[in-house]
Amino acid sequence: MQKGKSNYERVILILSALVAVGLSAWLIFMSLGFSSSVETSTPKKGAELGAAPIKSVEDAITRAITDPKPWVAVVRANKPVPLNKSVLLVLKDEQTYDLFLDDPQLRPPMSNSFIRNNELEFLSPNVGDLDPDNDGFSNVEEFSAKPASTNPKDAQSHPPITDKLFMVQRISNDYRITLRSPSTPHQVATPDDKRKNWFVDPNAMDASGQPDAKARSFGKDGSRFKAVKFERKAIPDPTVGERDVSELTVEDIVRGNTLVLVMGKEQNLADYEVKFQFRLKVVADIPPVKKGGTFRIPGHESTTYKVIDILEDSAVISPLKADGTPDGELVVKKG
Repeated sequence: MQKGKSNYERVILILSALVAVGLSAWLIFMSLGFSSSVETSTPKKGAELGAAPIKSVEDAITRAITDPKPWVAVVRANKPVPLNKSVLLVLKDEQTYDLFLDDPQLRPPMSNSFIRNNELEFLSPNVGDLDPDNDGFSNVEEFSAKPASTNPKDAQSHPPITDKLFMVQRISNDYRITLRSPSTPHQVATPDDKRKNWFVDPNAMDASGQPDAKARSFGKDGSRFKAVKFERKAIPDPTVGERDVSELTVEDIVRGNTLVLVMGKEQNLADYEVKFQFRLKVVADIPPVKKGGTFRIPGHESTTYKVIDILEDSAVISPLKADGTPDGELVVKKG
């Protein structure tokens, strides 16, 4: 029994010796190849490392020793806005705009509140010219609507359609009239009539001793004017000694007024017409309308308008009620 145990220990010793020999041999082999696997490097010269980053180091030091700039809160109603509150700010041309304040305006003439409340594209430089609801009125036109701004994102909410009505031209239909003779019957020239000359007597009587209407009437078809009276007048003149300024007073039956014709002085009783254009998405021409005449806007025929007056650069019109009476006055400017 003891002999078998001795043999077993001998075998263990032999195996351990073999492992130790093999491990030693492997280590020796690895040490022989170590010099070929390790490369030495020569340190570079200082000049080859590049210039020292002095500027970067100085900047870093400056930042480290400089106090940070304090946060300047936005002020509203003379009170600073807390840091935990969101503020819509826009930087434009190096100026900051707060869209929750109306001063300064980011996109004049529109107010910041109008832009903000209607969620308009405030970053777009031409936001005022845009028409988000496609009703034919720009954002600026909707903002400027009277008596109050309309909704630029609701096609049913827009300024009056007459804002798109423009005077294009005042057409003059001349009617010239001149007293040519102080002698009875008095010659009156109307060169724009078919008949150019008339002879009238405001004091003429017919066979029955009544005022002679035919002898007193003239113009157009012979019934526009009625001679009322004649006064002989003269004033000193340094060239001819005396100048005839006699006057013939006539009644304009068409216009319902009275005028005085002065000897040799031409007057132009022009009748005017006005030409309008309606510019909503497309341009629509409206035929010329005389003073006192009526018209309707294409596409909006439910309302009739009457021309009250025609000036050189504008026209005055009035929408008519159902009974034909005027309902206020509007000025349509030339443009």
